[in-house]
Amino acid sequence: MDRNVVLNILDQADFFMPEVSTAARMLAAVTHTHTPPHLGMHATIPTSDDTITLIDPADITWPRDLYAGMLLAADTENRQAISDFAHAVNGLPQRRQRAQAAAPRFLTRLLNGTDPAAEAEAQRLHDDLIALRITGTYDRYLNARALFTAAVNLQDTTGVHLDTTNPAIPPEFVTQTQQLIRDSIGNPDAIIQPIAAAELALARDAVTAWKRDPHSTLNLRNQAETTLRTLTEQRVTVLLEQMPVEALKAATNQRLRTTGLDTAGITTVADVISTPHSTLTAINGIGEATARRLKAAAQALSNEARSTHSTRIGTDPTDTAIALVRILNIYGQIALDDEQARARIDRLSALGQALPTNPLAHATHADNWLALANQNTTIEQLRDDIRWLSVSPDLFGTATIVDPGADVWEDYLQQPARYQALLADLLRIDADNTGFTDADTIAAIRNLTLNTEHLTEGTFLRGYQSFGAKFATIRKKTVLGDEMGLGKTIQAIAWAAHLAATDPEAQHILVICPASVVLNWMRELKKFSTLPAHMGHGENKHTALNSWKNDGGFLVVTYEGAKTLNLTDADTVIVDEAHMIKNPRSGRSKAASTLIANAPYAMLLTGTPLENRVSEFVTLINYVQPELITKGMGSLNAGDFARHIAPAYLRRNQTDVLDELPEKLEEDDIIELNDDDHAIYATAVENGGWMTMRRAAFLNQHTTPAKIERILDIVNDAENADRKVIIFTYFLDVIDALEHHLGDRVIGTITGQVPAATRQNYVDQLSTAAAGSVLIAQITAGGTGLNIQAASVVILAEPQIKPSIEDQAIARAFRMGQTRKVHVHRLIGADTVDERMLDILAPKRQAFDAYARHSDITASVPDAVDITEAQLAATIIAAERQRLGFDPTAPTQTTDTPAPQGIQALSDSDEPTQ
Repeated sequence: MDRNVVLNILDQADFFMPEVSTAARMLAAVTHTHTPPHLGMHATIPTSDDTITLIDPADITWPRDLYAGMLLAADTENRQAISDFAHAVNGLPQRRQRAQAAAPRFLTRLLNGTDPAAEAEAQRLHDDLIALRITGTYDRYLNARALFTAAVNLQDTTGVHLDTTNPAIPPEFVTQTQQLIRDSIGNPDAIIQPIAAAELALARDAVTAWKRDPHSTLNLRNQAETTLRTLTEQRVTVLLEQMPVEALKAATNQRLRTTGLDTAGITTVADVISTPHSTLTAINGIGEATARRLKAAAQALSNEARSTHSTRIGTDPTDTAIALVRILNIYGQIALDDEQARARIDRLSALGQALPTNPLAHATHADNWLALANQNTTIEQLRDDIRWLSVSPDLFGTATIVDPGADVWEDYLQQPARYQALLADLLRIDADNTGFTDADTIAAIRNLTLNTEHLTEGTFLRGYQSFGAKFATIRKKTVLGDEMGLGKTIQAIAWAAHLAATDPEAQHILVICPASVVLNWMRELKKFSTLPAHMGHGENKHTALNSWKNDGGFLVVTYEGAKTLNLTDADTVIVDEAHMIKNPRSGRSKAASTLIANAPYAMLLTGTPLENRVSEFVTLINYVQPELITKGMGSLNAGDFARHIAPAYLRRNQTDVLDELPEKLEEDDIIELNDDDHAIYATAVENGGWMTMRRAAFLNQHTTPAKIERILDIVNDAENADRKVIIFTYFLDVIDALEHHLGDRVIGTITGQVPAATRQNYVDQLSTAAAGSVLIAQITAGGTGLNIQAASVVILAEPQIKPSIEDQAIARAFRMGQTRKVHVHRLIGADTVDERMLDILAPKRQAFDAYARHSDITASVPDAVDITEAQLAATIIAAERQRLGFDPTAPTQTTDTPAPQGIQALSDSDEPTQ
């Protein structure tokens, strides 16, 4: 082949050579359209049910040929043209190099001759290059390249746009670039909206200045967290220093040797923690495995102590505890009552702290960032928060604080519940503890803001209390079964106040309660609500009723009043101690159920929705949401039952939500009766006297009864420990015996005949009484409706037929606001009716725990089985007769003594109390 011909072929190859890399670049650009960009300046802010991502568009690194790739990805014809051309020139550099051997210089050609293979390659290369032009492959490629170049130039001159404001950018390009942004944050379905960078800068600057204020919520929260951690560690240290090493054996299921530790000065759990591992193993008899077990057990006790004390202020006025109370006092001065405003501040604080300083420092009104979220409402909430900040800049301003002074600890002791609520609110440590799994309801509750305009200034709802009020709002008619002491009353008030503020048809609120707590309700209403409160009980009840009908607000009536008064105006019905209407055939139940059915809103309050049998609980649910009732509900296992009633029932237990409550220690004091006690008891058994058997341990007038001796010991111990005592009994003559032996220690006695105002006066007196003072209460009168946190020692003189009555009585002291460990003594006469009752009634408590203790549980237990008092009496009397050698078949006297006076003041005559 002529050398000049070969050189011409090589020139043609050189002409196409640059297009080899260009075609490859063009094809590669198509694949880059699926590559997410690199995000520079951006911020992620979690919300309660969403996440906002804020991105600076100017700081995004996009693929070089993104627009060109998008163009070609959508243009099949031009993409094919590029692909055809790329295939045709594939390997061109190598082919040209091989063809070049067909055109050697003269001397090389003379000496070596021609290379047939090279000439053949040159000829094929010539044919292929000619074909590019003849077939139009090259021309089609040129057209595609022109489009590619135009797209590249568009991206270079305008940048990548994420909105449609530039008409030069095809809308499909914007759609694809937005999807790449979504993919880059891992949320392919996110909504994208622009947000003014200048507005973001406003929020960041406001929060930055706010952070410099030592009294800002943010800094107070940080101070409180640090102080609380220190306080917790101090308490844990003191506790572990008081724990002997023998306590470690209870923290592990492995055998643990502690012999020899005392010889090395290791006597407490704290010593084990602080002693090096090598020192432990150097002790005779302590090997590697034992040392590890000792350390692990000690750490387990340390962790348990830490979790137990992690949110308690306590009663010991250490410097750290006082410092924490001082922080909370300051927070109480700046904390907003408006739940919505507090939520805004929290959101804006999170936003301001997440945003970078630059480039927002130089942002102009023309600059936009991108906001991405799952819901449009989330972004709109962000914009609304920023607008709110722009018109209320003082909310992030420097706070004016009054120094709480040296008396801050005394202020805490006077109102510990308020300080605990402030701590929970400041640290946001309350959990929802919903007890059910309905995601839609939970979302609706979290999206609801309670209107607090009708609550008094300074009213703080714990997180779980706010949740309870919202739950009732969403569900309209519910049973609130929170354990006693968790503040069901304030939840009901907050719920009703919210309805009154938001629904013109919910202006008449009716509270139905036992007569004994009417004054307590009036007191709580005036304390927490600004709505009118009318007492529909007593001489002026008709005047109060007319005022309520005209003015709206709250009307408090008794169960008897619910039967006799015209209450058809009630829009919102609150039934307190709702277990009292568990019998649908009773007069009070029929009256209450009619009012509940006719009102659009209702809330039943009871810590003991199940006292005897599951059907009682079903009755309460039927009052509020009858559509949940199905045939055979009473025979469902506990888990299925709880899930079935979840839309109508909310319950939280103290251990779920009140981390700050001190420990409650319950113990059965088994007491050996003396000879005189036993003689009275044996006579009662022989005569079949049920009531006498139950109180026989207190009737001895010749010597001091054994139970009285134990009570005197407990009271003396309480005095030495700077504590006060409340004693509960069912029997009036037991009260007489207690008053006789305790004398001046008794500051008051509450029975069914004592007016409500006098009862509250006794409770108030106990608060200021000396250590060792005693309040005596008939359990059916003082076991409900009163807050007796001043007492931290509770004595149950005898076991009760219904365990729920005991729980209610204990909860008078063990409730929110209690700052000390509550010690409960249940006095049990050895080998008496007391022990038999505990054995027989155990299934009742198990039934309550299974069916009502939780809103939604999964454990399956046998159905609850009822037992009447007559059956219980007959069973126990027969057993005791046989044990003591009497005829077990002789007749019994289950009513050998009249019921204590005052019982009828607490219940309708058509339904027995116990």
